[in-house]
Amino acid sequence: MSSALSAASAILRRALYASYVTVLAFNGSAAFAQDEIEEVIVVAEVTGSHIARETVLSSPLKQYEVADLREIGVNDFRDLVEILPINAGAENNSDNLTQNHTGGTANVNLRGLGVASTLVLLNERRQVFSAVQTDDGSSFVDLAGLVPMLAVDHVDILKDGAAAIYGSDAVAGVVNFQTRRGFNGFEMETEYRHRTNDGHQRDFTIDAVYGRSVGSDGQLLLAASWLSRTSLVLSEVDWLEPSTSGFGNPGSFNVPSMGRTLADPGCSRYGGLVQELPNDSTICRYDYGPHITAIPNENRMQVFGRLDGKFDNGFSHWFEFGFAYNDTDRATSPSFPVLSTPTIPSYHPANPYGEDVFFQGRPYGNGYPSEINYYQHQTTRIAAGVQGEFSTTSGWDVAFVHGRNDAEIKLRDVNANQFQAALSGLGGPACRTTQTPGEGNCLFFNPFSSHFGAQPGDTLHNAAEIYDFIIGDWIAEGTSTLTTIEASASGRLPNRLINYAVGVQYRSQALDYSYDDVTRQDGWSFLIGNPEYEAEDDVFAGYGELLVPVGSRLEFTAALRYENYGGGVGDTLDPKLAVLIEPRAGVILRGSVSTSFRAPSPFQTNGVQTNFTNIIDYDGSRTFAGRRTVGSPELRPETSTAINVGITLTDEEKWEIDADYWSFSFEDVLRKENAQEIVNANPFDRRIIRTAAGTIAIVNVAAINADSIDTNGIDISARRSIPLANGSLVGWGDVTWNLSYDVSNAGVSIDALGKLNRANVGSPNQKLKGTAGVSWTRSGIASQEDTLATSVLVRHVGGYEDDAGGAIGNFTTIDMNLRWIWRNESWNMTNTIMVGLVNAFDVDPPRVNVAGTYDPRSADPRGRRVYVSFGMKH
Repeated sequence: MSSALSAASAILRRALYASYVTVLAFNGSAAFAQDEIEEVIVVAEVTGSHIARETVLSSPLKQYEVADLREIGVNDFRDLVEILPINAGAENNSDNLTQNHTGGTANVNLRGLGVASTLVLLNERRQVFSAVQTDDGSSFVDLAGLVPMLAVDHVDILKDGAAAIYGSDAVAGVVNFQTRRGFNGFEMETEYRHRTNDGHQRDFTIDAVYGRSVGSDGQLLLAASWLSRTSLVLSEVDWLEPSTSGFGNPGSFNVPSMGRTLADPGCSRYGGLVQELPNDSTICRYDYGPHITAIPNENRMQVFGRLDGKFDNGFSHWFEFGFAYNDTDRATSPSFPVLSTPTIPSYHPANPYGEDVFFQGRPYGNGYPSEINYYQHQTTRIAAGVQGEFSTTSGWDVAFVHGRNDAEIKLRDVNANQFQAALSGLGGPACRTTQTPGEGNCLFFNPFSSHFGAQPGDTLHNAAEIYDFIIGDWIAEGTSTLTTIEASASGRLPNRLINYAVGVQYRSQALDYSYDDVTRQDGWSFLIGNPEYEAEDDVFAGYGELLVPVGSRLEFTAALRYENYGGGVGDTLDPKLAVLIEPRAGVILRGSVSTSFRAPSPFQTNGVQTNFTNIIDYDGSRTFAGRRTVGSPELRPETSTAINVGITLTDEEKWEIDADYWSFSFEDVLRKENAQEIVNANPFDRRIIRTAAGTIAIVNVAAINADSIDTNGIDISARRSIPLANGSLVGWGDVTWNLSYDVSNAGVSIDALGKLNRANVGSPNQKLKGTAGVSWTRSGIASQEDTLATSVLVRHVGGYEDDAGGAIGNFTTIDMNLRWIWRNESWNMTNTIMVGLVNAFDVDPPRVNVAGTYDPRSADPRGRRVYVSFGMKH
């Protein structure tokens, strides 16, 4: 607590000094004479402040109108994340290898500070975390479980630290989805989108929204959406390169008497690749790349409703309900590798070695179809609030939010005990261990290539029932909940000059997981297992904010928030100071300095996660081993210091330019211990669990505070509107230029700017990212009620480096569409039809030397897609 207060005091001193210098610089202006002080115009509460005010803020705020997004072909919040230059490393494509449990979800990663470091709000209120975590153990709000896109009026993105306003998680910024207000009528849009290359990946969406007045002061909004998406498997793309595993079928066999591992003699004949190893060893490698899913099958439904009104006593009230359901499945390799290296007894009828040998492979391999894994996510949310007035210049607000996300994951894997029994001739559901191996109801599983040519009834043939016996379902059921109660007051102080907001908040967030019996006992050969757990945080917070205008052209904002987590996490105090200057009409200067924090999630303090990583053992051999992370209640919050200085230039509605310099110093970053470092330090550390063959099965690691990230850069955005060819031409662009991205990894400083960052806590980032668009609209083509419009959108992700060696090219795509809008007077309806192309020139994602051949966090694998949509408004 003392360190937090010291940091807050230092920042306050620096900011107050900067403010004093600013006042001196402008002191000669008559605008600051006391008799010319004007009252602040109170309009509405905006993202980045609890004070009702004009939309101009001293912090950098970018607003995206959903109507504008739809016009450029963005029909999903994942698509919005893709066009944000300030996003770096969001996990929105299905990658079987690094996004194991998050298939079907979507998130945002501002500034590349981690998906857990961006706070996601709906109408200024917090949302429940997804029950699934990323592979690095980060919790996030699932954008796919939020609201139908047509229910949203605009999306605000606050590109500044905001923990002093909103509390934990607002380290890199805030994304606030604001739903429609005062909408009366009905809208519906439906779209069909199809990949033009090989394969059949397609999307079908339908969205509808209805709004009407209720009584004299009420307003009702109802919205629903449906998405049907088919998969893209990497066997359908022409840029995939082999991604091989040393565990295949045909497999490999460790022969103890020879002290060598040997590839199955039928390796090459049945589609494997023989690789030579030291000591005259060989292994049979298997290419699993064609089975990797880039886009999963997905069926998603979202429902949202909001009711606003007033009680007879004059108090206003509101109520919101949300529901989202996502059913996703994706292909994986025909079976997972058997990392338990089981024993094949000498008496096995196909064993040619005359002794017990160890199997390195998988039950299914070359020539077998993909296995299918299933993911279901369900989010339910209710929220309500009551508002009233103390006086004509002040009021109060009380709000309640409860959200719940349920996840069910079903993955296919090899049951280690039953696979060993089948190798020993005791396989099959009716077999008893007292029976003779291979006789009666007891079956052998044949791991040798001799099973490829064997016929049913042959001893060497693997019957269907033996596969059913050795392969089962790894099942996890997780529940994440959030309950928030908040009370606040805001208004003007009696001098009618200073605006204020104060409030208190209570949050309870919890996460619990249950698993099937085999998983609880670590009984799977690849996924191993996971213990069940429950975790919960109770948070108490208090905050205050002041807005002080000095004349009509200068204002100061100060905010302070205290949060107490109790237990090992403790408490934190975070300030924010900002200044806004308007030296003349059309010129706005702004600056802010603040501290922010992210408390460890319930998962990071008390959860357990088992996933996988490549490990090089003490003898130089490489293995794919389990990494089990155990949370720690003693973790500290991540902390950040953020600085922003910016300028806005406008010429009424003709053009606008924004430029901001930003800097984030992010410390005590939460991460997992490095499993490779543990092995390097002591290959027989007690945290390393090995198989009977001596290979690594699990490395137990802890969640720790270890790293730091320091990054800074420049954001520039511009917009210009001009008349052209009897119509209106609008052009715009957003660019983020990253100047530095330094990562401290286990005490070692790394220049991580413009790198893939697969070996450290950093996210993939590029020095330059940008999005630009141009739209032309002309009305009165065929009649006064007709409009023709066209748009072009350019997305650019700059080239970057693979920290393991090699360059990764840039990824620049162009989207375009044509829209026709006409009026149907008999139905009192406005209709729109749009045809368009996404990635019109079919640009492939840049090659990366990883399994799958591309970076799913920086590029889209879907290639060119054509779409047609139809919309109606009543």
